[in-house]
Amino acid sequence: MSQLRLGRENILACLRQVVWQKGFSATIIAVTALVIATIGLSVPSSPTARDFEECADWAQKISLGTEPVARIMDCGARFAGRRKVGGGYAYYDLWQNRSFDIAGPNPTAAERTRIYSEYMRFVDLQRRVAALAELEQLVAEEPQVETAINLRSPITKPSKFKRCMIEGSLSCTWVKLASAVRDALASSPKAEAQVNSR
Repeated sequence: MSQLRLGRENILACLRQVVWQKGFSATIIAVTALVIATIGLSVPSSPTARDFEECADWAQKISLGTEPVARIMDCGARFAGRRKVGGGYAYYDLWQNRSFDIAGPNPTAAERTRIYSEYMRFVDLQRRVAALAELEQLVAEEPQVETAINLRSPITKPSKFKRCMIEGSLSCTWVKLASAVRDALASSPKAEAQVNSR
């Protein structure tokens, strides 16, 4: 409002100079300019508009040239919600690319909290989808190792004792010793008596 007063004071000062220097015809031109400037400067976006649609209609009716665009943008800043066809209002959230039903032309504190919590869920879901896509890409890039299984040949059980890989090592000697002891005990007469008694 103070800018409006400063603008009017500047215009009035210019008018006084024009009237003083040029005479009566310049006075009429100056007064006409003052009236036009006063009307243009003093008309904000509709103060009585209840929602965006009323404000935008008013801005289109009252403004000329490129001014309606600026006034409609002002209406958009004042009212976040848009009127729905069946009644009520909808708020469009650009970040989530979806609309929310709201009670009035602007969301209440509870509605803003609900929209924010929905946004946090949306962001969490987007993070999970991105992580899953990255994991699937890593799995797809991993080389696949295929082993051929011959179903016709019988599967043999591996022996309990592996063959010696290094001759003369302690493990090879131990395997040979254990094998010799087992064979000796198996062929003894006492072991044969136990087998026959069963």
